[in-house]
This record gives sequence, C-alpha cells and structure tokens, in this order.
Amino acid sequence: METFQNQVIRYGGFVEWLPRSPDLTPLDFFLWGHIKGQVYATPPSTLQDLRRRITDAFASVTPTMLHNVEREIQSRVQMCIVANGEHFEQ
Repeated sequence: METFQNQVIRYGGFVEWLPRSPDLTPLDFFLWGHIKGQVYATPPSTLQDLRRRITDAFASVTPTMLHNVEREIQSRVQMCIVANGEHFEQ
C-alpha cells in the first residue's frame, strides 16, 4: 500500500493537504461548540425535538458569524506559523 503523506491525489497532480489540526479547523474551533450550545441549552425532550433543535441551530449560523470565523482562521494561521506548526493556545 502506498501512502501519500499530507497530500490528496487529484487529476493533474497532488494537492497539498494540511494536517488535521483542531487549532485550524473551523468545525472544531467554532461550529461544533456553537451547535452543541444551541441544541443542549436545555435537554431535548424527544428525538423529534433533538432533530428540530439541530436543524434550527445550523439555520442560526449567519453570514456575519461566518465572516468572523474567516477572520479567526487568518489569525490562527499566523499563530500556527509563529509556533512553527506546533500546538498553540488562543
């Protein structure tokens, strides 16, 4: 089996692929915490209630929130560069 460390194969060559880092992944540093906070503010009473809350939580993500996440990613990338790719605290 061949491995392609930190790369994804695509038509026309390789694409550099960042290692999975929760410091740089918006799903980890923003989205899951936001969704969990919205869904479990109070315990859901039924499975249907849980599903509705999840749908509502995703619908509550606004363009402004996404813009703020984009700015945060830029800041985190700079901190990662300063830390030479090592773990960093925000």
